[in-house]
Amino acid sequence: MIGFILCSVSLAALVQNQNQFLSLLATSAALGIGLAIIAASLLAGYLKKVPTVTWHDGFATGCLLVWYAYWQPEFSDDAPMFFYFPLYYALLTSFVTLTLINKSEYFDQESIVHLRYLEKISRFDISVIVAFVLISLLITRHYALYPIAMTFFIIRHTMVVCLETIDS
Repeated sequence: MIGFILCSVSLAALVQNQNQFLSLLATSAALGIGLAIIAASLLAGYLKKVPTVTWHDGFATGCLLVWYAYWQPEFSDDAPMFFYFPLYYALLTSFVTLTLINKSEYFDQESIVHLRYLEKISRFDISVIVAFVLISLLITRHYALYPIAMTFFIIRHTMVVCLETIDS
């Protein structure tokens, strides 16, 4: 999810510096582009035309664009969530990528069994989490709902990609 990490860090940097490019990210055109990226990623993932990592990256990046474009008019320009949430996403995604996904081929057999068990009993299928993320984008009154949904998405993504790496 390198694209998502780079977009998150870029958004945080733009917000921190109050760059004039931010006004372009808060337009209906940016919202439409984000929605198109989300739709294309979900369609490609559903049809299994691209690897899981690719469509997850596209979905998360599109959601980040939609989140800023849709939420920015509701909040002040210097709202700290537009700086801290993207940083949080970048740090969380980087951490799980470096510590779990990149090391998953070295997991011992017991860890693999536990990971498969967790994946099996997981109450949240990826489609449920995707729906949760999309619904949380619409609810601007509860500003912590979207970061929680994205955290679930990133954790579920980590489990899926680790198992795919182990199985290949």
